Amino acid sequence: MEENYQILKYTQDKHPESHIHDFYEIFISLTNDGKFFVGEKAFDLSYGTVFFLNPFEIHHCFCHENKEYDRYVIHFTREQLSRLSTRQSNILKTFNSAPQVLQMPSETLANMLYQLSGLIKKPLPTFGSDVERNLKFETFLLYVACVLDSVSENPVICLTRETRVDDILAYIHKHYAEEIKLDDLSRQFYISKSRISQIFKSSTGFSIGNYIIIYRIKRACELLQDGESVQNTGRLVGFKNNTHFIRMFKQHIGCSPGRFSRNEEG
Repeated sequence: MEENYQILKYTQDKHPESHIHDFYEIFISLTNDGKFFVGEKAFDLSYGTVFFLNPFEIHHCFCHENKEYDRYVIHFTREQLSRLSTRQSNILKTFNSAPQVLQMPSETLANMLYQLSGLIKKPLPTFGSDVERNLKFETFLLYVACVLDSVSENPVICLTRETRVDDILAYIHKHYAEEIKLDDLSRQFYISKSRISQIFKSSTGFSIGNYIIIYRIKRACELLQDGESVQNTGRLVGFKNNTHFIRMFKQHIGCSPGRFSRNEEG
């Protein structure tokens, strides 16, 4: 069993502009400063706030004035959850239906952090140490799944924001396959270009242009998974030429759309 997960603990965002990937993520905040954008909503970060992200979920963590913020970020694959699942304990289904954000009780959080502290370091190159670490990680996933299975309510409330931000997001989602310019949005919503850029960035952490690109990439992944060709996909999601589409796809997903499509087929 090869290692197909990643555990990171850091204070600076490695992806300050955009964030989307084809694996699951658990994000554990260890600070009381910052915001997290996911599911078209923004949340305040506090110690013990935990986010559960499915593949291709657009998200972004951002702090005021680029302050440092401690957190754990855990990545793992659908295949790993499928392998752990049984008819009685469908762990894959539990993660797929998990709430996007929970404020963990102190005892639960302490248990999660204790398990992660033993996993953060790479195993020694001795026989069996890698297998032991993999088993410990699967035990961690099982523990988290049990926590999710017992959740009855979610006390975390998203941040309020100007309703125009929701309108802008809805407009992008409807017109992403078309050319969208800042001038067009300014006229559409009767807001100056500087103001519309400012309220969108402060509410989501994204620039408008960057969000449009990453939303197009998200929709491109869906089309490629459904068997659409690379050339048609770029055009259907709003890229003017295939070269630009391939370059942006590789930048955000980490592989070419052709390779992504072949992996999905496999």
